[in-house]
Amino acid sequence: MGATVVLAIFGDGGDAVIDEATPPSGRGPAQMVQVCLAWEAAFAQATRGVARTVLLRAGIGIGGSGDPATDRLAWLTRRGLGGRAGHGRQWVSWVALDDFVETMVRAIDDGSMAGLYHVTSPNPITNAEMMATYRELLGRRAGLPAPAPVTYLGAILLGSDPALALTGRRCVPARLLEEGFVFSVPIFRDAATKALAATD
Repeated sequence: MGATVVLAIFGDGGDAVIDEATPPSGRGPAQMVQVCLAWEAAFAQATRGVARTVLLRAGIGIGGSGDPATDRLAWLTRRGLGGRAGHGRQWVSWVALDDFVETMVRAIDDGSMAGLYHVTSPNPITNAEMMATYRELLGRRAGLPAPAPVTYLGAILLGSDPALALTGRRCVPARLLEEGFVFSVPIFRDAATKALAATD
């Protein structure tokens, strides 16, 4: 039996490298941390006695038609608003759609795969780096930065959660790498290029 949750369970992790051995602190925005903790607790309860379980903690998915992260960030960038959010040093743990799907298929088919896995590229990037990549790919020389108060206001107007932009986690897929998984799209620029091509 398997389930997928998100890496937001770690709240704002700062610059610390987070792998599957890192315990969630329980601190951070309740709508992120507490919800994820509740999901994982429910999964643990539902799978008591099950011989093999796989729990995937996923990063932000990049790629495919209708990719919401790319749609939103490209929209902002094209309008000159593609600068960093807050200080821009918050880490973004992301995963290309192809690698996410491949991990899910492996979790179903490979009987040796069990327990907790991070499904995220081995190369997280900062918010500032991510936005600079979108600006480069979309031909925008500059983008207005959004200090934290502006990000809060903008998120409300766009119907989003400002914590998604202002918190970050530097997560890595230690177990997948140890078990020989090869990421087909490990570099963010390549994933974003492919995602933008799918949304145009």
